[in-house]
Amino acid sequence: MKKKAKLQYSNILAIVFIIASIYLIQAILLFKKIETGIRYFIIGVILIIDILIFVKLFFSKKKKKKKKKIIASVVFLVFSILFIFLGYNLNKIYSYFSNLNKKVVYSISLVTLKENKITDPSKLKDVKIGVNTEEEHKLAEDIIKKYALDKNNELVEYQDYRKMILDLYDGKVQYIFLQTNYVDIYSTDENFENIGEKIITIDTSQKEVTKEEVQLSGSSKDVSEPFTVLLIGIDSTVNGLQNADSFNGDSLIVVTFNPSTMHATMLSIPRDSYVPITCMGGIDNKITHSASGGAKCVINTIQNFLDIKIDYYMKINFTGVVDLVNAVGGIEVDVPYKICEQNSKRQFGKKMVYINAGHQTLNGEQALAYARNRKSNSNYCSKEWTTGVRNDFVRAEHQQEVIQAILNKMKNFSSIGDLEKILSVISKNFDTNMSESTIFSFYNIGKDVLLSSSSDSVITIDKLYLDGDGQMIFDERSGLVLWDYILNQRSLSEVKQALKNNLSGKKQELIKSFSYKYGENYSVRVIGKGYYDTKKYTLLPDMTGWTLTKAQKWLKDAGLTVEVQYTESNKENNIVLEQQYPASKRIDLIPNKKVILKIARKGGSSNTNQIDCLIDEENEKCIVPDFVGKNVDYFNNWAGGFSNMLDYKPLYEETSAKPANEILKQSVESGTTVSELLNSGKTLYITYAIAPKENNENTNTTTNTTDPSGGDPNTNTTTNTTPDPTPNTNETPGGNENPTPGTNETPSGNE
Repeated sequence: MKKKAKLQYSNILAIVFIIASIYLIQAILLFKKIETGIRYFIIGVILIIDILIFVKLFFSKKKKKKKKKIIASVVFLVFSILFIFLGYNLNKIYSYFSNLNKKVVYSISLVTLKENKITDPSKLKDVKIGVNTEEEHKLAEDIIKKYALDKNNELVEYQDYRKMILDLYDGKVQYIFLQTNYVDIYSTDENFENIGEKIITIDTSQKEVTKEEVQLSGSSKDVSEPFTVLLIGIDSTVNGLQNADSFNGDSLIVVTFNPSTMHATMLSIPRDSYVPITCMGGIDNKITHSASGGAKCVINTIQNFLDIKIDYYMKINFTGVVDLVNAVGGIEVDVPYKICEQNSKRQFGKKMVYINAGHQTLNGEQALAYARNRKSNSNYCSKEWTTGVRNDFVRAEHQQEVIQAILNKMKNFSSIGDLEKILSVISKNFDTNMSESTIFSFYNIGKDVLLSSSSDSVITIDKLYLDGDGQMIFDERSGLVLWDYILNQRSLSEVKQALKNNLSGKKQELIKSFSYKYGENYSVRVIGKGYYDTKKYTLLPDMTGWTLTKAQKWLKDAGLTVEVQYTESNKENNIVLEQQYPASKRIDLIPNKKVILKIARKGGSSNTNQIDCLIDEENEKCIVPDFVGKNVDYFNNWAGGFSNMLDYKPLYEETSAKPANEILKQSVESGTTVSELLNSGKTLYITYAIAPKENNENTNTTTNTTDPSGGDPNTNTTTNTTPDPTPNTNETPGGNENPTPGTNETPSGNE
């Protein structure tokens, strides 16, 4: 019996060895496109050994000696342990990569202000609930049906989440449906920095779908061909990447790579870039706002305005950068100035992160602070930490530096443990639409980099730049006036060409001549940078308080027509009280090129048949008649026959040769059009007759010695006792009221 037991034990170890080798083979087969020849050679050797062992076990009749059995058992045991160890670690490494391709989750929450006492959806009655009508976010319907919210409440439809949040703040709605991770999405907006403190979630609905279902399966091309990757930086406060598909879009970097030339381009897209957003019906908006529609909206928007195909995308949680930088042992960065920034949890005060200027090794918190910093934070930091240029463009450059520094350090890992730490961080904080086989196809590129003495000698990178200028523009969706970055079309064209050149393998045309002075630093021109003739939009000004004439002239010069509606007001006649569209609205978006103005008119009534002489220039009411010999009342009736406010002033002469109030002179020839007067800014002087007064000690005598057609009307002297039967001089606009559309309409600043 003992002998038989020994034989079974030896056989069991042999079977364990075969099972362990199959487990290892399965793990090796997972790593497609990595050293294919070597992998298949190893698999072949293991299979041959397995076959030989199998044959020996079940078909060999030759008995083994005891010593050989012991040796074979030990070998089987050792190699079984080794194969299981290797197979386990290979499967573990593979799981890190497979976890990079996460599911897409659409998640919507019903939220309200914290001070709202009713937080049970089933108890909601007679309240207004905001609902977004976009196709991607109809999960709200599940919650609406669950609690029958449409029965006893009013559902208010919106097309923009930001507008909906503002209305919640203002009490126009009491509840709204919002993306579940709304704090991470909106807290970077200056209008919603405290959203996490003001809003609470009372119910949530979500749906998990594959990327294929949302048409984000990516390109089937292998990375041996030129490809494009979109890096999406998600600046959240939690470690680990939430897989909800809506996110903030503060950091967008487009990378093109050509493996045949080992050349890459890197383009940071400014968060405020004013471009057509595909999921918003193609209207222009900040590109960061496209992220609320998910990765699909961001990708389609970028493909549209850059005219390239995005093959792959990679979401990166910036908070995970802390762990990643620490995992690689810190990164080398040349910091241009001292930086004081909040930590990874967005905490100030004692939690602040400080970085000195100069070349140094940054730890994870410092690297994240460097990548995030775009403000001086003068409210929290002393003066020495607030110098230097800080804005979104500088931040984008810092982010590129951090990415490049991390890649430089990752090539120097020295153990499987280091690799595992790096992969663990990446697995939690990255998401992509790449398949595992696509990810593994990067192996050959990575091997060339790792085997080189310096990554710079293998891969060359052109950093591209989108030039432009800022402009405050009315946001058609949210109803806010926001700071937008208007892209320079020449810069955009140059960037698009550079992207296409790299993907096609065509070399970028170099500048062949340049000037250089000894003692001055020379820097290579950045592609797309240095254009200063950005064409901005003509925006509607705030015309309230303007005279009607001034408003009409501006609108005419801008190619718009005006409809005048008079309304009773205590304000001065012919002053603009309201305008149909808000200030800073793009005039090219005004329907029918027509603007309605509400104009002040004491008494409220007005001749609705008045003529606009800037439009109907040839109308007989818009032509200056010959007033000489006619009564002042004739002039008043003529001036009231058109809606434009003419600049006119009365003068008079004391004479007994003409009847009182008869017009003696006019400064403008008859036949002149009102339009000509308005456009030239000329004043129409009307001189009429009054009876001379007897000289006595108690009366001031007036003598008019001025020719109103050519002299200075201000030299006239006027008696205090003379009644003034002249037209209403309150309707006289100032002399310098000829603004030009599109000028001085562009304050700069941040949203």
